[in-house]
Amino acid sequence: MKIAVIGGGAAGMATAYLLDKQHEISVFEQQPILGGNIRTLNKNVTGVALDPNVILDNGVIEFQRENFPNFHRLMQALNVPIERGRTSSELFLSDGHTFKSGAGILHDCQGISERLKEIRKIMPIMGGYLNFLLKTRKVKPGDLYDKPMSDFLNQGVHSIWLKMLLMYAYSMPFNTIDNFPAEIAIPLLQQSDMFTQWDRIVGGVYTYIEKILQQFSGHIHLSVDIKAISRQPNGIIITMQDGERLHFDKVVFAVTPEQVLGLLADASEDERRRFDAWKPNEITTIIHTDVSFYKHFGVSYFSEFDVFQNNAQGDCGYNAYLNRLYGIDAKRYGHYSLAYNLSKQINPTKVVHLQKHQTPYYSVAAVRYRHEVIATNGENHTYHAGAYLGNGLHEGAISSAYAVAGLLA
Repeated sequence: MKIAVIGGGAAGMATAYLLDKQHEISVFEQQPILGGNIRTLNKNVTGVALDPNVILDNGVIEFQRENFPNFHRLMQALNVPIERGRTSSELFLSDGHTFKSGAGILHDCQGISERLKEIRKIMPIMGGYLNFLLKTRKVKPGDLYDKPMSDFLNQGVHSIWLKMLLMYAYSMPFNTIDNFPAEIAIPLLQQSDMFTQWDRIVGGVYTYIEKILQQFSGHIHLSVDIKAISRQPNGIIITMQDGERLHFDKVVFAVTPEQVLGLLADASEDERRRFDAWKPNEITTIIHTDVSFYKHFGVSYFSEFDVFQNNAQGDCGYNAYLNRLYGIDAKRYGHYSLAYNLSKQINPTKVVHLQKHQTPYYSVAAVRYRHEVIATNGENHTYHAGAYLGNGLHEGAISSAYAVAGLLA
């Protein structure tokens, strides 16, 4: 069959790869490069003032070791090298208080006395976290449907930290997390703790897209401008802005969900109901070399992942120290970090690269019909793949690709 895959991000490229040996695949990507929110400097992102020997990701970075089975399955099939990363964290509150994660206490403290001091500080937070786990483990997965995270979190420090983790994981502003869907967030928070193991792809995340392209026999169309996609009894018609009409047997939408209705010329009432609540979400992340803002907190070291409460009104951001995550020699190449919503603290002259990301805007209303989207995959020659149909992370994107490939096998 001739199959059109709309979107060249993680879900789209994984779907294209899995279907390539059985069908004639064409990938249509609006951007001039592949990858979606995979942005690897000195690979699919070029023209950056960066030493060519330094590979940095300004987007997706890490993957859970135990809870990303389909991601690791694909990486093994592609023979992509993966290394275990060490991830410690520290919480910086606007009132000046700081708290280290368990891994931070283990790895970053100087001596037993400092460890004991940090353990005493974090004990109340651990108590709140354990209460959260006890409360949510009693809840059946089906009971999480249509529930916001505000039903499970309070104003305690442990809740602030958990909300910051969700902010980071799902590229959502901190002040939206209260309405984040519990059916997605709770499983992630139950699987993540202060000692969770994370993996990274050697050579940057785009490495696995390169591996796909080395084996891919289909067609890649970049910088495409699709006017409309319509369905007929015998297949699909893609109409380009210049009037060209392309015919396919099936179409796979691997775009962020708010784009679907804008592309469909003949969306049904059911499709409108399933996708109407999805809204656009754009965030900007910064790769920078500025470490001076840490001095305001009286520290001279960096955790792999630090979260900052900019003010008590809910304005928060994060800073990921890339040298540790990538094993980069700071003495030779300098310090590199990936930050979100910390632009006021970062010296503009220290900015290496700015990246805008289009990601799903997760809300209770938006995910209300996602199980219906999955159940109706294949109707009207139309399929959907994307992280939003799974756990919302890279595992969700790859799992949805395997699901679509199974239906089209």
